Amino acid sequence: MALAAAAAHLGCVLLGALHVDLQRAGRLGRGVAYYGALSGADSSYNFFAPSVGALPWARFQVTDARGRRIDDVLESGANPEAQLRIRSLVALFVTEEDASMRRSLAASWAGKVLARYPGAESVVARVEICDLPSMQEYRDDKRPAWNLIYEAKLVRQHRPPAAPQENGAP
Repeated sequence: MALAAAAAHLGCVLLGALHVDLQRAGRLGRGVAYYGALSGADSSYNFFAPSVGALPWARFQVTDARGRRIDDVLESGANPEAQLRIRSLVALFVTEEDASMRRSLAASWAGKVLARYPGAESVVARVEICDLPSMQEYRDDKRPAWNLIYEAKLVRQHRPPAAPQENGAP
């Protein structure tokens, strides 16, 4: 029985690698497609294919009032799902064409990073993408390199303390 289950799963993997659309194959096909989605057997396994894009990364350099610098990233290491969401946001940033949307996202990220460092004065937000050479380029001595896509310096806005209200409440 275990051998039959393993063979069926391997068949789903093969169908996924061949990009077979099982949704049109009736109830059985939809059931197999559902199983493939749940198990990951439909993932196509083309990680090393030429169509796989480079990995974008958001990095931040925080500077405090004394000029000390701290490097940080958005990822917290909390769990793989959170990491995936953050990576997806960074990937969307790379494809976003609206400059004001990019600025808004960078400011939001910088605000999150600044919140971790109450004494920080500024943060430089950088979005970079790793340029991975093909195997032939690698054999010809080309090496991976980080290419800067976006950079912005954001400065913490200092607000004066709120004036006391007439009833004495802060």
